[in-house]
Parts: sequence; structure tokens; C-alpha cells
Amino acid sequence: MQTHDCDVLVIGSGPGGATTACLLAEAGRDVILLEEGAHLGLDSAPPYSIAETTQKYRNGGLTVALGRTMVTCIEGRCVGGGSEINAALCHWPMDQTLEGWSERFRIRDLSNRSLEPFRAEVERDLTVSSLRGPLDGASTILKAGAEALGWRSEEVQRFWQYPDSGDGPGQRQSMTETLVPRALAAGCRLLPDTRVIRLVLGGGEAREARAIHTPPGEPPEAIRVRFRHLFVCGGPIQTPLILRRSGLQDPIGQNLRMHPMIRLVACFDDPINDPTVGVPVQQVVAFKPEMTLGCSQAALPHLVMWLGGQGEALRERLANWQTMALFYVLVEGTTSGSVQNLPLLNEPLMRYPLNDTDRGRLSLALQRLIRLLFTAGAREIFHPYAGHPPLRRKLDANTLGDRIPHGKTAVSTIHLFGTCPMGEDASRCVVDSWGRMRALGNTWINDASILPDTTGVNPQATLLAVARRNVRHYLETV
Repeated sequence: MQTHDCDVLVIGSGPGGATTACLLAEAGRDVILLEEGAHLGLDSAPPYSIAETTQKYRNGGLTVALGRTMVTCIEGRCVGGGSEINAALCHWPMDQTLEGWSERFRIRDLSNRSLEPFRAEVERDLTVSSLRGPLDGASTILKAGAEALGWRSEEVQRFWQYPDSGDGPGQRQSMTETLVPRALAAGCRLLPDTRVIRLVLGGGEAREARAIHTPPGEPPEAIRVRFRHLFVCGGPIQTPLILRRSGLQDPIGQNLRMHPMIRLVACFDDPINDPTVGVPVQQVVAFKPEMTLGCSQAALPHLVMWLGGQGEALRERLANWQTMALFYVLVEGTTSGSVQNLPLLNEPLMRYPLNDTDRGRLSLALQRLIRLLFTAGAREIFHPYAGHPPLRRKLDANTLGDRIPHGKTAVSTIHLFGTCPMGEDASRCVVDSWGRMRALGNTWINDASILPDTTGVNPQATLLAVARRNVRHYLETV
């Protein structure tokens, strides 16, 4: 068995792990960054293609949380994690969100004011930018419909860098473009294609990580990594799985929170779909944080996915794909689920009981979105209620009911939280207010699993700022 030694081991290279590894390495710590997925970079496959899904998504994007209505949960599985596959939207949390977390979970020193220095660093290091040039077709539709209805909408800034010349589409500032290269330049050692099986524990601390390293085209090799301190940053699903496989139990893996999401396809008379623009940046924010209306990437494979159930008519409809666009509703979930291990299979057993409040919010958000799209000129809308015909007029939205039907609606999420919440309420908080575990004195968690509840906005910016806050506290106090 090959052995590696380091001062600090960081498990997981998404936004939380990349931030942790970068700041610790630049502070002179001997860091190993361990990642289950491959080290690929943004140019390894066309964005939002089937090839990218195969390369960079866990299970091809088909991890499921069980319940009367199943929720498909999308995870990145590559160096850089979710930052390599998401829309790179930068949206800071609302004051009421952080105030609510602090009160309910007794989190110390957490507010937009206390995060301001870290927010400034994030915006500088990841080049937060506004869109250059005109809005894409879907964003223009969303903005026009919102204005006609008197609903506030806005462009959401992105982690994006444009050429100094001002020409060209620019580049998403994912972790493989920013913090991972900085960590490596500062001496961090990266071990991709390496899956942690369990932690070896003793004396109230984690001693070493046992893992399987599988380089491309080579047989798997068992390795161990010994460390003085450990940061677990595998995300809201993988972090609790690693800890539970290592013998730790509740409340780890409880309190799973999410933003349930539903997409629909809207058809217009004129072409509006240009898949080269990436994910549109306009959102209706009038109803935040409870619900958001927005636009999705609408490349042809995505349209095929969300036009499922059209049978023989699918080919005919796709002949006019350039007149179609994808839109979504996203709501704050109000219930809690769980993440546990499936014995022998090394896969998560996830449960999320989509409750009546969640279903009602999704239905109301869908009706608002449908009203907006017809107001903006849609001639036909394909929504995700199984067996329900397409909508062709604004009043048809009234037939959808007060709650989405259980088991007959395609619900997904890309925003998960809360399985190892931070705070001083020891009865339910796995880590303290700065991410240090109560069960293991030399172990910290620094990913979205510590965000105790939904953010109500795209969460990457919140996580990046909180992760910096926690690493600074570690460097100052340990």
C-alpha cells in the first residue's frame, strides 16, 4: 500500500475544497488535495454536452433522492466539482437568510457585513463580471414578460473573465481555472482519480484516509494518506457518506435541504435559441428568496430530455428547435431529508419528502412562469406534468392545480445543503460556527453541507465566502 504524508489533507476539490487547499498552501502548509474524479479542465468536452455529462457528472447526473416524488440530484465528479459544470452565477445571500441561520442554529459572527472582506476577495480572485453585449433570446423574453407584469428581474453576475480587448465570449472562472492552479503553484499536491473509502479514527481524531487510486487505463491501487489535520469538502452528499462509512453516526447526514426545481419548454414564433451563449443570466427576483424564475441552457440534447413523452411527434417538434427555449422555477425547500450509506454498494441512500408546502410553491411558481411566458409571446408550453397536454393560452395554467402531483412531475435539484450544519446548537450541528467537527478534534468540514439551510439564491458565492472565512479562522486560531 502506497503511503502519503502531509500536514493537511483536503478531501474534495469543488469550491469549498479548492478554496481551502489554495489558502492553506499559500499560507505555507503542506497540503494534499484529494479528488475522486478526473483532472480534466473546462475544454475537455463541449459545455453541457453528453460527453461532458459522462466525464464530469456523478452517475451521469442521475443520483436520486427518494420520496413520493423523486428528486434527481446533480453532482459534479471531477477536479473543480460543481464549478466545472454549473452556470457560474454569482448571487450573494440576502440579509434575512443569514440572520435566520444565525438565530436558528446559533452561528457566531455570520452576516453579510462580517462576510464583506471575503466577498471582496472572491469577486477579485474569480473575476465577477456582468454580461458583455446584448442579452440572449431567452433572457430577453424573461425580462420583457417580467416588465409587462411589473415583476422585478435582473441580470445575475457571473464568475467570468473576458479578454482585455473586449472581444470574444470570455471564460467561466471555475476552480480548475483559478484556485486549483494557485494551490498547485503554492506547493499543494493533487491526487485525482482517488476515492476515499474510510477514515481511520482514534483518540477522538482522524488519523489517516484509506482510498483507492485508479489512474486512467491502470488497475486500482490502495493508498493511505496520513495527516495532522483534515478538511472534508466532498459536498452535501459525499461528505456525510465518507464520515458515516468511517463509523460516525447521526446527526451526520440528517437535515438534507435543497432547492427543488422544475423546467419547461416554451415555443415562440421567431428563433430565440442560440446554444452557444451558454446559460442565460436573467432571473425574476421579485419573489426571492422563496422562489426564482429563470432560463436554462437549451442545447438540443436538453430540449430532447425535457420534451420527453412526445412520442412520434418529437422529431417534428424538434425541426423548429431554434424557436424553443428552456425555463425553470426554483423554490426554497421547507422540509428535511437524509443521506445514508447503502451497504455493500457504496452508493448514497437519499430521502427527501417533498411536502405540501414545497409542492404548493412549485405549482405557484410554475403558474407565474407560464403567465410570464404567454405575456411575452409564447405560443405553446410543454410542462413536466406526466400525461398533461401542452398549454396554449394563459388561462391553461389554472388547470395545473394548487400543488404539483406526486409521482407525475420531473423534479430535480443542483443546490443541496445542510447535511453537516454549522452552529453552536450541539444537538443538531455537526460542526461549530467555523466548521470544526465536534466528534473529531482535528477535522473540519468546509463545503455546502455546513450551510444549514437553503440560500434562496445560487449558492456558490455564499459557499466561497464562508469557506474563506473558515480557513482564515483556522489559520488564526489553530
